[in-house]
Amino acid sequence: MILAEVALIIILSKVFSDLAFKVKQPPVLGILILGLLLGPSGFRIITPNEVINIFSEIGVFILLFMVGLETNIKPKEAKIASVIALNGVLVPFLLGFLTGLLFHRSLPQSLMLGTILTATSVSVTTMTLMDIGKLNTPEGRIVLAAAIIDDVIGIIFLTIVLCVLRTAISPWITILKLIGFFVATYLVGLLFLLVFGWAERLKAREAVLAIAFGMMLIYAFMATNLGIAAITGAYIAGFILRRTKYKKTILSGMDTIGHSIFICFFFVDIGLKTNLAAIGGNYLFLIVFFLCAIAGKIGGSFIGTSVTHLKPKRGVRVGIGMIPRGEVALAIASIALSQGLIQHGDFSSVVVMVIITALITPVLLKWSFREGV
Repeated sequence: MILAEVALIIILSKVFSDLAFKVKQPPVLGILILGLLLGPSGFRIITPNEVINIFSEIGVFILLFMVGLETNIKPKEAKIASVIALNGVLVPFLLGFLTGLLFHRSLPQSLMLGTILTATSVSVTTMTLMDIGKLNTPEGRIVLAAAIIDDVIGIIFLTIVLCVLRTAISPWITILKLIGFFVATYLVGLLFLLVFGWAERLKAREAVLAIAFGMMLIYAFMATNLGIAAITGAYIAGFILRRTKYKKTILSGMDTIGHSIFICFFFVDIGLKTNLAAIGGNYLFLIVFFLCAIAGKIGGSFIGTSVTHLKPKRGVRVGIGMIPRGEVALAIASIALSQGLIQHGDFSSVVVMVIITALITPVLLKWSFREGV
């Protein structure tokens, strides 16, 4: 049965990608809708299982690994990205916190709701920018850099909030872990560069690609064990290899592996794990929380782009690119739920917010890049 489900997802994802393309929408939107139709919000044809979860994780790792390979951030863009990331964390956090208080949530619950809104998922934006050929634009590079910085800041925020609520260790330990992670990635990267030289001499097919795939998984594993999002590890693995002579070979191979099999599972899996009926009567909270999720990122990003004197239309594009929430927001929400820091209804609202932001971002991004906008 699992094999049939895997086959169904792979085949239908291509069909729905084509349908989305025919109605002039990014293909990723079609895959997201497919997930909703197959899951509990639709016809309940497929239930998430371990195989789909693993394929989904590998898919998002490959996606971010390829982004790292293609990242070419200029110093000016890195500065802009840092300012945007900081504002893109502070503004959503404040809006989420105030939303919690407005709906009579406790102080700890309000703090967690604010923390959930800090994270940005670059996966949907990346796929959309790839689809419309805008990944290597200044806006695309700024969004990618800002999203990675967002991830780190969001993790620090989570640690500080949990520490304040006396449910975690000192935030200084987490900061030391982050520093240790980046030092370790650099040192391990040097080791892998030596391994690639050895792999070139092997009488084995696609040895370099296989080593790169293994490096991606190891970096994701390292990140997870230090409390950092695994996708950040995958991104950094690609980022380290971007200036090597192996870049084109690895990128071509990963593109084939990812888009033919794995990447579609990540976006389908979002829909499979979303049950719109779980919201109950929490609709007003969901609407306000969703609006804060959008306004927080667009507003925070626009403030950042204004401070750095970026053109308004580019500021809007960057802000839209920062809207999606994903695996990091869901991870924070899961931690909060397990420790009783948010309600079950609020958790369902977080999941729905993640899927809706993932659905609207491709449409808004494509609109923002139209001529004359």
